[in-house]
Amino acid sequence: MAVFKNGLFNGLSGKVGNAIVYPLYGQNVMRSRPGKRTKKAGPNEQATRDKFALMQHWLQPLLHFLRIGFKNYAQTFQGFVAAKSYNSRYAFKQHEDGSWYIDPACILVSHGALPLPHTMGMEVAEQNLTISWSVDPHDHDRALDGAMIVMYMPDTNWVDGDFAASRRHTGQAVFPLPLNPENKEIHVYLAFVAYDHSAQSKSHYLGTIELPEK
Repeated sequence: MAVFKNGLFNGLSGKVGNAIVYPLYGQNVMRSRPGKRTKKAGPNEQATRDKFALMQHWLQPLLHFLRIGFKNYAQTFQGFVAAKSYNSRYAFKQHEDGSWYIDPACILVSHGALPLPHTMGMEVAEQNLTISWSVDPHDHDRALDGAMIVMYMPDTNWVDGDFAASRRHTGQAVFPLPLNPENKEIHVYLAFVAYDHSAQSKSHYLGTIELPEK
């Protein structure tokens, strides 16, 4: 893929011979038109495709959170695509038999330079999830950051959460829980987002919870 900041194809989009020119994040980009695949994928290439598909499937239910959490990952690389790229690099692990799996503890649902609190924790009581964190009373600039909570059950694609469940200065967020969906463990993530969504923190994996039964 070629990028033309100015010059040859500036302002042009469409097909040029075997190439396609199109705008992407404020730049003109040229790539070759896809040809017909005649050769069967080898083992390594097929393994790469399988990993790509696995990560795509795992992250897809989190799309709305990833668009916020990875909004500022890079000038030309953000949102779902950025999340897939980052997590494909760091969240895959291998079983003893060589097969790949995704480690939820290594997944990021948000990426950025905002600081995380020094301590974070959670507990379930009376049908509520309470997430707490330490507060720096001198950090007035970050007081209004929103606490983004993400709860995810990848086995069933069940997702719940809030982009701004509370403000950083409160030190906690209380989130009502449904009754025991599917009897599965739920993975919980916490991140912080600037009041105007101009910046984010990396997310922190808080662990798993099991919801109360009826």
